[in-house]
Amino acid sequence: MGTLKLSFMTFVCPEWKIEKIVKFAREAGYDGVEIRVDAGHKHGISSKSSSEERRYVKKLFDDAGVDVASIATSVQFAFSNPEKRRENIESAKANIELAGDLGAKVVRIFAGGDVPELTDEVAEYVAEAFTEVGEYATEHGVCPLLETLHDIVKSADDAMKVIKRVKTSNFGILWNHSDIDERSFNMVKDYIKHFHVHDEVLDPRNDNVLKLARKMKTTSFDGYVSLEIIKGHNLPEDLLIETAKRLKRYIEEA
Repeated sequence: MGTLKLSFMTFVCPEWKIEKIVKFAREAGYDGVEIRVDAGHKHGISSKSSSEERRYVKKLFDDAGVDVASIATSVQFAFSNPEKRRENIESAKANIELAGDLGAKVVRIFAGGDVPELTDEVAEYVAEAFTEVGEYATEHGVCPLLETLHDIVKSADDAMKVIKRVKTSNFGILWNHSDIDERSFNMVKDYIKHFHVHDEVLDPRNDNVLKLARKMKTTSFDGYVSLEIIKGHNLPEDLLIETAKRLKRYIEEA
């Protein structure tokens, strides 16, 4: 039976230090925090963090009983320039090491790059990078995820174009919305390992997470629904607390 947990990405609190982030997550009832790296957030965590910093952050989370739900990167694999692509693959590997050190099970990666559309050739190109990175990630206990409904991966059909070409079992997708239609769900349900939800879930009338929890209950999903709400400033704490209570209630109700 699938289990959904609730986290927020650090985009909801870009100006908070890591100590406040962890304390707030615990007190507000979030199960985890998704750390967005390389976006100028004040938490200061990145693939360049020292071993000492990683141990400190891991202990902070462990002591609070809060997980690092994911490491969300800016990495993109569909660059036509081989050097830029290699640079992104190496960045993915460095962030996988970071995830492993912090206990995060997944790392978010984009197809992206500088190509206009996901042709079969581009899907093969993206899949090759995920195969390499997925194999590398195995020893760290981490799974790389392709973000869907973003850039050139606009649908479940696009996701499947990449999925069927990846040659490692250590791979999954991130569904980038709180809603998923039945056809898309049936296509990709076995590959979804993480969700991003957005501004829509702040509306008290929106029950997408309840519907999502009911759907995922029929699968072996064991991961996070994560608030990715990007305003360029901290969201009000009261809003984040109220949203956590409501979404956790939906998850329990399902």
